[in-house]
Amino acid sequence: MKKSTKIKAAIVAPVMPLLLSSCATIVSGGSPTITIDGNVKEPVTITTTKQTYPNVTLPYVVKVNRHKIDGQRIYVQSETTRYKDIVLEKATNGWAFGNILIGGLIGWGIDLGTNAVSKPAQKHFYINANDVQGGPTQQNTNNNNNNN
Repeated sequence: MKKSTKIKAAIVAPVMPLLLSSCATIVSGGSPTITIDGNVKEPVTITTTKQTYPNVTLPYVVKVNRHKIDGQRIYVQSETTRYKDIVLEKATNGWAFGNILIGGLIGWGIDLGTNAVSKPAQKHFYINANDVQGGPTQQNTNNNNNNN
């Protein structure tokens, strides 16, 4: 291989991922995040489709799954209470429109494949201590059965 070909390959190789990515994919990066806040005084466990966050205090930032954002549920519970689920809705990521001008169909296709065209419609959620799902948590139910 010629020396000039090796130099070109060394320059092009690191740039290729940027050329094959697109606006929304580059700017939005990995998993979207949301903030959960509330007037809950005790630590809670937050469960998303992406990860479980045990014994955290609010406010707390969690990662959500980029794919299938619409209808994705986030569960929040303490040792004694299960709070109402957070249900995500999706919105269009504005950066995806940059591909119409810059990235063309290839960039738009990459954004669709990575689902970078979508983001959570709301980024901040509030948990009210009085807004419960109904009934005690499983752990609390087991504790009550042990006392009988």
